Amino acid sequence: MKQKLITALQTFGYPVFLQGTLNPADTYPHTFITFFVDSTDDNAHFDNIVNSVDWHFSVILYSDNPATVNTKPDEIRAALKAAGFIPQGKGNDVMSDEPTHTGWAMDFIYTEHLQI
Repeated sequence: MKQKLITALQTFGYPVFLQGTLNPADTYPHTFITFFVDSTDDNAHFDNIVNSVDWHFSVILYSDNPATVNTKPDEIRAALKAAGFIPQGKGNDVMSDEPTHTGWAMDFIYTEHLQI
């Protein structure tokens, strides 16, 4: 599921990182996307076997351009929805470690149907 998310996010042409893996000694890209898995929950069961798992993802867009932070999240949300991710609201502001950047966080669920 992580690769499915990464593939969908890479279509925007920005670097995509697992949250926390950007080297603090490196200069931040002008715009980039991070993500992490908040949790994975068993969803459906049949005969005591898990049939599906809900993956909960947080996706964060960071940029040194406030206009990008204000406009791109709608496009990201639409693209991920088209790829099968379920948006959980519109998102929220997040702080950045770099004073030049601001961020917008969005949460998604993806239901993985298991082959049993």
